[in-house]
Amino acid sequence: MLLQIFPLVLSIPVIISYSLFDELPIAIGKVPWQTSVQINGKHHCGGVIYSDDIILTIAECVRKTHVKYISVRVGSPLKNLGGIVANVKKKRMQIMTIRTSDVVILQLSRPLKLGGNVRAIELATSVPSPGTKATVSGWGQISTLVPSSEILLRVNLKIENQMKCTVQQAIKGRFLNFDEICAAPRGIVPLACQGFVGGPLVSGNKLVGIVSCDFLNTPSVFANIPWLKTWIDTTAQLMKTFNIG
Repeated sequence: MLLQIFPLVLSIPVIISYSLFDELPIAIGKVPWQTSVQINGKHHCGGVIYSDDIILTIAECVRKTHVKYISVRVGSPLKNLGGIVANVKKKRMQIMTIRTSDVVILQLSRPLKLGGNVRAIELATSVPSPGTKATVSGWGQISTLVPSSEILLRVNLKIENQMKCTVQQAIKGRFLNFDEICAAPRGIVPLACQGFVGGPLVSGNKLVGIVSCDFLNTPSVFANIPWLKTWIDTTAQLMKTFNIG
């Protein structure tokens, strides 16, 4: 146990030495909807608690993995230690399932006990206006010189103008889909895409997006949760009622 904790202790001064990172690291109680989506018992991506038995993440994280190898860790600020681990029994992807921004719905083998450090988050019904404050949490990489964090982090962002983002992405040769949104750093901070994939983009305590890229990109691209809300709500209910998946 001491050997596991020691590297975490060493990493904290690196994190808090950045004056702009006033929310790094962060307690799980401030983002109780955060999950670690794990493959073969190891952290692979971030995820979000939608309900007591439904987790949302990016399809790319688990696209090629059978559900028997997928689990989620909740209620812990450490990606590979503590909290509660629950197995996944079903997954349901968007029809396309070939884009980096596609969302997957994971159904757990048994419901979580919600409360305290384990809570669901409400889905936003509309994208906040450009410039609105937002955050992304996860076990990301805060610098190209530092490996991905073992401790939960939170990065401050702002919602980006969709047209501006579309143009910026087009210049780079990437077409921005209608079910994607953008958010950019509010200062000289690390890019949200570095190791935060599957993590929640939150504004006003509502889920606005899910990190969908894992490459150097400014602004960062997210799955557009308000656009996908109807599909998520309907599919999650069908998975529970008719055992589809």
